[in-house]
Amino acid sequence: MKNTKTEKALSGIEWAIAQTVGKPRHVDEFTCAEFMKAGGGNSRAAASSRLNRMVTDGMLTKRPFSMDGSSYTLYRKA
Repeated sequence: MKNTKTEKALSGIEWAIAQTVGKPRHVDEFTCAEFMKAGGGNSRAAASSRLNRMVTDGMLTKRPFSMDGSSYTLYRKA
């Protein structure tokens, strides 16, 4: 005999976990800190401003990413 309540609960948990697991990081994606280290700005604010301007101009795309419990924004060429 199947317990449909348990099956529904498990399928709900599996769905929730699947929603929290993001797409893996691609090789060509980078963070603001990495951009700054590569010479993209002399401060985090300058690097972030430059990246946001490039996103607005359509040169880059961005997406949220979670790594080790911290949230980051990943950028890549559009």
